[in-house]
Amino acid sequence: MKILISGASAPFAFAIADALRKKHELRLTDNIPIETDYEFIVSELHHDEATDQLVKDMDALICLPYSQCVKGSETDWVDISTRRQYNLLSAAVNTDVRQVIILSTLDLMTPYDPDMTVTEDWKPLPGVEPETLGAHLTEFVGKEFAHSNALNVSILRLGHLIKEQEIGDKEYDPMWLAESDAAQAISLLIDQGFSTKTSEIPYRILHLQSVSELSRFSCQRICDLLSFVPAETFEKYQ
Repeated sequence: MKILISGASAPFAFAIADALRKKHELRLTDNIPIETDYEFIVSELHHDEATDQLVKDMDALICLPYSQCVKGSETDWVDISTRRQYNLLSAAVNTDVRQVIILSTLDLMTPYDPDMTVTEDWKPLPGVEPETLGAHLTEFVGKEFAHSNALNVSILRLGHLIKEQEIGDKEYDPMWLAESDAAQAISLLIDQGFSTKTSEIPYRILHLQSVSELSRFSCQRICDLLSFVPAETFEKYQ
């Protein structure tokens, strides 16, 4: 399968690529050049032929529009999450991409009381910070494409990504998620594909974080879907 990963300047993009490289043909893109052994194309994701060519022949997109490494003004961040995301998904429609996975953040759900059992069916509560507002707007763009039955869209809201070797003396975070577990889940989603009844909108939201008694959010839905449970529980840090 041919897969395009956008927002590839984010470090997590390489964890995803490494998890997929044995089984899939990969192309990475971002609006700034980066050094990588993977095929990489610099793109501003304008609404033009260049973006169509970027996506041409791809079977799936993995979109990382929400990224803490983005530099620039808050307006730039919102622009990446809305206009450029729209252009990318429009190109995906034009080139018959079968599956889109949009990465988002579980921080959209943190305003709820920690004692509440918050699931994917609950309404997100974005703040005005670009990190959460941008993620929310990106989800909205993806949902609109799915509602028109133009694309099969999965929204994957992730906990706080971390590598175990980077934890050190950090205080335990009940929303931690090992990068390796997140990358494996994305690989499984790609392999499974997107199937839905013809009467249903081709759109789903999935939550993913580490699983333990102290976990902030449940990820039972994706665990059941993929027959998968994140390996890292971080219990020794609790």
